[in-house]
Amino acid sequence: MSYGILSFGAYVPSLRLARSAIANGMAWAVPSLKGLAKGERAVANWDEDSVTLAVEASRDCLRGITVEPAQIQLASTTLPFADRSNSGIVADALLCAEFTGTEDLGGSRRAATSALVRLGLCPGGRATLLIATDCRDAKPGSVQEMNYGHGAAALLVGEGKPIALIRGAASFHDDFVDQYRAADTDYDYTLEERWIREEGYNKIVPKAVSAALMHAGLSIDEISRVVLPANVGIGKGVAKVLNLAPERLVDPMLVNCGDCGVAQPLLILAHALESAVPGEKILVIGFGQGADAVVLEVTSEIAALQNNHGPGHSLAHKRVIDNYPMFLSLRNQLDVDFGMRAERDNRTSQPAFYRRRKDITGMVGARCTGCKTLQFPRSKVCVKCGEMDTQIDESLSGLVGRVKSYTEDWLAYTPLPPYIYGNVEFIDGANCMLEFTDFAPGQVQVGSTVKMMFRIKDFDAKRHFRRYFWKPAPVQASSREIASAASA
Repeated sequence: MSYGILSFGAYVPSLRLARSAIANGMAWAVPSLKGLAKGERAVANWDEDSVTLAVEASRDCLRGITVEPAQIQLASTTLPFADRSNSGIVADALLCAEFTGTEDLGGSRRAATSALVRLGLCPGGRATLLIATDCRDAKPGSVQEMNYGHGAAALLVGEGKPIALIRGAASFHDDFVDQYRAADTDYDYTLEERWIREEGYNKIVPKAVSAALMHAGLSIDEISRVVLPANVGIGKGVAKVLNLAPERLVDPMLVNCGDCGVAQPLLILAHALESAVPGEKILVIGFGQGADAVVLEVTSEIAALQNNHGPGHSLAHKRVIDNYPMFLSLRNQLDVDFGMRAERDNRTSQPAFYRRRKDITGMVGARCTGCKTLQFPRSKVCVKCGEMDTQIDESLSGLVGRVKSYTEDWLAYTPLPPYIYGNVEFIDGANCMLEFTDFAPGQVQVGSTVKMMFRIKDFDAKRHFRRYFWKPAPVQASSREIASAASA
């Protein structure tokens, strides 16, 4: 048994906005944006937020892993609840045990890398699921709107057979303000890039890197790859200061994904681990009011996870949009008049939710011990054999299903029309009427294979509460999801 990173995972939303759409839409006011209009940025759908992104990254991380996390640390600067355990929602969605520790981390883009430093400096026997997620919005027409993206990544750290050992770690605090967002504001305020590069990255990062390398007993020449959440220009400057060949910098994923804030270092690391080889030493850097540095050494266990984990799958399967007003509407920055159909009060009955929280957040149904029929929701009487009190809990969230019937409704309200819903059947008899997500108009068909995704069900705008549930989404043609469908 050794201590280190046991698994990794990532998730990038399927929606991507072509940056040219932003440039074209804002050309009348900010023509200079055309110089940044390359590639695309990841965009969370209307029913995605930092919590749902975290759940999907965690599911990717825990796929096929027998070690159960004893604690969950959720790092983000955009968590939806200020006074409710966001990590607790994630724990329930992942069907974690009731005594699983939960902790929300924030206040800095280094929230995740600082947590990883602590896990490296103070290793313990308890397996920790460290999740980094961000869903930042930016002011329309800003450089941040061009550069930002939405995404999440997760690491399982603990004792077992690590895919990467933590060889060294260091954290350096410096209240260097390169950007900030006040608690009562919606958007980040960013300072001039030259100031950030010269006084920030080039002077602060080397201090953390030197300390981490000293802790690891290594030199910079022994580092195979460097994870740095920064653009190419800043990366080249840091590489020069560190006497590092720029080729060792891992692709920061800015062109095809965007800057995902707190999630970016772990997201880039997950991308690097997809192609890492045993013996490689990877330096992970976090930056923001100081710097973190963690030195990892890849082990031979990595090969078992490289085809089934990481951001490669979600990066490859995407739905590119070039409709800038649609993007603004999805991010609640354009108040579209959807008519009277959108006028409804979505008050949540908290007592009813509490009583059925396992069914809702974990999609826990039941299987009859007599006829083996799977059903959702659980009932006192089996829907097939009619026997009473013969059912045991079983979740449907990890199953692959088939569309039995569907409706594309262009009259009912949804933030991204059409409203698609229908009946999904699962193996062993379960049939559920569900709201679909991530399907383009005309894409869903009878017989379509679907997977379950944890999403926002709806918002209570009057009381500022949001409800979550599971929705069927299209299964993409990948070895990962084909295998899941075959097993179902």
